[in-house]
Amino acid sequence: MTTERWTDEMVDDLASTVDDLASTVEQTTRNIEQTNRNVDMLVGAVNSILERDSQRDEEMRRRDRDFQQYKIENDQRFNTLLEEVRFLIRKLGENQG
Repeated sequence: MTTERWTDEMVDDLASTVDDLASTVEQTTRNIEQTNRNVDMLVGAVNSILERDSQRDEEMRRRDRDFQQYKIENDQRFNTLLEEVRFLIRKLGENQG
């Protein structure tokens, strides 16, 4: 009878330990699932930031190209006007001389 009682106690202890382990596994599984959701949200946020930065960089490159084109056109207009002024100055000199 003592051996039987001891065996029953050991089986009960083992069952309790298994229940504790099962509970720990369930809680760990929930924690892992929550961590995975958190990681997914963080990855989404980082991707969003990277996309926004990429769009901003593209916009800056476009503006720089536009500015460079504007500068070239202004330089051309200035050079044309400068040549016209030089031409008029020469003409004025010829007419006075």
